[in-house]
Amino acid sequence: MKRFVVLVAALTLLPSGAAAAQEGATDLGVKESPSHVKATGPGFTVKLRPHGLKVAIDDERFGIPEAGFPIERASQALPTTVRPFICENGTYRVVSGTFETVERASATALRPPPYPAAFGNAFPDIFTFVGTLDAVVQNESGEQFRLLMSDLAHEVITPTSFSATAPIHAYIVDAGGNVVDRASLVGRVNVDRTTGAASHSIVDAGTCHQTATLLGQPGVTVFGPFFVLPFPTTVVPG
Repeated sequence: MKRFVVLVAALTLLPSGAAAAQEGATDLGVKESPSHVKATGPGFTVKLRPHGLKVAIDDERFGIPEAGFPIERASQALPTTVRPFICENGTYRVVSGTFETVERASATALRPPPYPAAFGNAFPDIFTFVGTLDAVVQNESGEQFRLLMSDLAHEVITPTSFSATAPIHAYIVDAGGNVVDRASLVGRVNVDRTTGAASHSIVDAGTCHQTATLLGQPGVTVFGPFFVLPFPTTVVPG
């Protein structure tokens, strides 16, 4: 379980400006507006709105099936003690929620720098990952909200390159169905394995801006207990 367990157990929007050239893994694309997110990847589609989320998985096409790895599904209750979600309009702590995941590896290999070695030790497989969360959270005043989140990743490694796209999107919604905060964090990585040249960034188009120390590295962009990329990078306003 890519993003959450490393933290507990230890874990296309068209960008502008400097992020425009950042491709990531091109098989995963995200289209979004303030009230709707649609992510389409190899063998899956995720639709997220303030009133619900839908996930469609085609097992025969999910990830990179020709690599021969099985699909793994898991479900984990989110502990109430995890790091809170810090946003412009409130800080939200988990009351209850279940993190559902579907993933499939495509290779067992070390990710190149800037991925830290500790991340590779915890997650030795290159993978495609779909995670969703439907949770109840509470702000500083004791008011409760619904939090709907998608946490995705698609990684591709070849003898000469590594690429990844890793978006997190979420809506925090009040009892009247109004969005009070939203996360829109799209991480992209491209590495030339021949030269070691790497480019990476996160486009942030939401209202939740948060960093934490992860695997000994301060300044990693997170959304509560979930991370976008497991290392510090440039964050570009969306």
